Amino acid sequence: MTRQWWNALRGAFLVILTLAALSAQADWRQEIQTKVQNGAVLAVNQKGEVLFSYHADRPFMPASTLKVPTALAALKILGENYRYKTDFFVDAERNLYVKGYGDPFLISEELALIAQALRAKGLKTVQNMILDGSYFGADVQIPGLAGSLNPYDAYNGALLANFNTINIIKNGGQIQSGEPQTPMTEITRVLAANAPQGKSRINVALHEREAALYPGYLLKEFLAQTGIVVTGNIRLGTVPAGAQPFLSYASSKSLKEVLEAALKYSQNLVMNQLVLTMGAEKYGAPASLAKGKKVLEDFLRRELGLTNFNVEEGSGISRQNHITALEMDKVLVKFFPYYQLLPVKNGMWVKTGTLTGVAGLVGYFQSRSQGWVRFVILLNQASNLRDAIAFGLFQNLQ
Repeated sequence: MTRQWWNALRGAFLVILTLAALSAQADWRQEIQTKVQNGAVLAVNQKGEVLFSYHADRPFMPASTLKVPTALAALKILGENYRYKTDFFVDAERNLYVKGYGDPFLISEELALIAQALRAKGLKTVQNMILDGSYFGADVQIPGLAGSLNPYDAYNGALLANFNTINIIKNGGQIQSGEPQTPMTEITRVLAANAPQGKSRINVALHEREAALYPGYLLKEFLAQTGIVVTGNIRLGTVPAGAQPFLSYASSKSLKEVLEAALKYSQNLVMNQLVLTMGAEKYGAPASLAKGKKVLEDFLRRELGLTNFNVEEGSGISRQNHITALEMDKVLVKFFPYYQLLPVKNGMWVKTGTLTGVAGLVGYFQSRSQGWVRFVILLNQASNLRDAIAFGLFQNLQ
């Protein structure tokens, strides 16, 4: 009788503990759901078991979390070790032709290396410099760009310097470079005419012609530092047919290095340079948004099996992009070998996404009980509660 009583008591106690655990679990799940007015949340362990799902089959704007599928497409289509090139041609009159192929990291440090390489190849004097951006066609305008001075609104092109931006310090009418590695040029003052007072990085889209010439003027300064003087003018043009490169310069950055920086700083221009490049590699020059978009769409459909999505470009800046959490999880499955390309935040490897009324967070974390956990948070609502939701998943799925 006593033993039966104790067994019954023990059983009742276990039931109470189980119910309490289930109640606690239901509480944190309910708490996450109350934070989602219009959006989706999904968490899946490395076995593919769904740990949390809320509206995961509904499409939402991803904002910059779209950079993860774009990065994966670039890694698979172009290859991890892909390097952009820039070609240089010298004619009998010592004119220097510069042909770009969309290198998104043609920055000051790279231009300094290029100047040194040209000097090492024997270039001593330059008459005129002709810039050839014909590898990209006219159809490279990215939907979603607002035409502001903000760097995230910078325009794409086959030949551009410093992400089509300038970093300057403006004090009254005086303008100077805002970074030691970038010299002032003859047209920097024109490009900075609308810049605010103080230190800022602005894109140069409002001065289309000067922006197209800027890489040449910047290269001119670095050539001068090596003793090579440009005596003539700098203009736009095309390389003569049949000309052979004097120097074909491969970027110092591999695609993986480009992506690590682009994902860390959420660089819209870089991701769309990659989309345009994939289009030109697949369908031939000139690059166009239509070609790049088709390559990206085909990869997501055919290689990953995605069906419920729409991509208008590759950075997430367009509000016409949409994807479901379930489809984004398919991307995360394939992106996992590259998870360390993502920034680390609060113990998680993540990519954020932010537009007005849009907040996203996708990535991975390690769990003691579940192993690696993939998660997707897509919020299309006024309140940005992505970090609180991510913390709830992280804390309760250990």
